[in-house]
Amino acid sequence: MSNKNQKKILIGCDEIMSYIGVSRPLFYVFLKKGMPSRLINNRWYAHVDNLDNFFKKITLFREKNIPENAE
Repeated sequence: MSNKNQKKILIGCDEIMSYIGVSRPLFYVFLKKGMPSRLINNRWYAHVDNLDNFFKKITLFREKNIPENAE
């Protein structure tokens, strides 16, 4: 999201899941791994810059144990 006119705050897990391109179960896996999102009044909020930085950090190093059937 490099265009300054685009939305920076994502509201609801559907918007967050759409931005990062994952399913609901994987959304919760990433939350458990520390994905920067906040639950306020039963609704998820996330800033796109924080999400981008999170994925930059967790993908910085290559995986050591790669299963044969990984996509």
